[in-house]
Amino acid sequence: MAIHSLRPEFRPDNARNQVRASQTLARRLYVFGLSAGALWVVYLFIGSLVLLDASGLVVQDREIVTQPFDAQVLSFAARPGQKVVAGQELGNVVSTQMLDLISSLITGKAQIEARETQIAKRLAAIETTLPSAESRSRTAKAAQAQIEKAVASGFSTQVRQAEATRDAYDAVREVEALRSESSALESERGTAKLNLAHLAVALERAQATYREGIVVTPVGGTLGAKVAEPGAVLTHGEIMADVYHGAKYVLAYLPTNRLYGIAPGQRVIVTDGVNRESGRVERIETITDRTPAEFQSNLSGVDRNQVARIVFDEPTQFPLMAKIKVTGPYGLSNLIDGARWAMVSWRSEATTAPRQLAH
Repeated sequence: MAIHSLRPEFRPDNARNQVRASQTLARRLYVFGLSAGALWVVYLFIGSLVLLDASGLVVQDREIVTQPFDAQVLSFAARPGQKVVAGQELGNVVSTQMLDLISSLITGKAQIEARETQIAKRLAAIETTLPSAESRSRTAKAAQAQIEKAVASGFSTQVRQAEATRDAYDAVREVEALRSESSALESERGTAKLNLAHLAVALERAQATYREGIVVTPVGGTLGAKVAEPGAVLTHGEIMADVYHGAKYVLAYLPTNRLYGIAPGQRVIVTDGVNRESGRVERIETITDRTPAEFQSNLSGVDRNQVARIVFDEPTQFPLMAKIKVTGPYGLSNLIDGARWAMVSWRSEATTAPRQLAH
């Protein structure tokens, strides 16, 4: 039995040369999305090495308010964020360590002053007594000489000669004792004066350091977020407050293996994702520093990047310690921010135009 082939029929779902427009557009969108995603992933890994796109913090010069001794905070009237001027009183502390030191210095100073007074009085007495002792010594020596002559002539006894010799010896010894004591007292008075001067300087410094427990700010500026609480016991050098002063600037953390060049004076854009301000590179530090924890990667160890100082062209509105991005004028994030701002501005103009026409 012969088998006849069936007549081929047109099937729209398996046509070889039929072009489907919807599938072509979908493929293009799919390929574009994959390409954009791949480029974005590549940029995330190596973009900061090729183009200036560094993270940073908005900071100010910082002065620490601390005490070089252990103390307990009695009061601290200043509050975080408060504006202060140089020398302004912030609070009061008490330190048994400093009080004991000052008391010891005052006691030592008083003892040396009392001893110095005693030395002065004794030297005055020696100065008054010494001429009489010297006169007595001369008289005793003269009497001894006369008695020795008399003994030699047979007109005096050996006992009388011995007595005259003893009197002359006692008189000489008294003179030499007074002179020796005077010399020792003069030396002691010189040492006392030197020690007294040292104690006076130490006492002045201790009192100036303690300032009766008054805590003042060394510079004018703005207090940081943390200040000492009343009742807190602070150890030597522990921070009581931070005072931020001067113009704000940016510390940008640059990768050390970057492929782009950067130099002082180079123009940059600083943005926090909402606000954008212009600035310039003031200097690039010659050492690396540990990247702040908020910029550390979870996939790597401790990052150490080179630090660049960025100054603003005008006083900035960025808050202190704000996380920002530093880019070149044609950096990717800067271009994205520019496009976003352009879109926001276009929408704003499109919204306000009908209202203006209506009025």
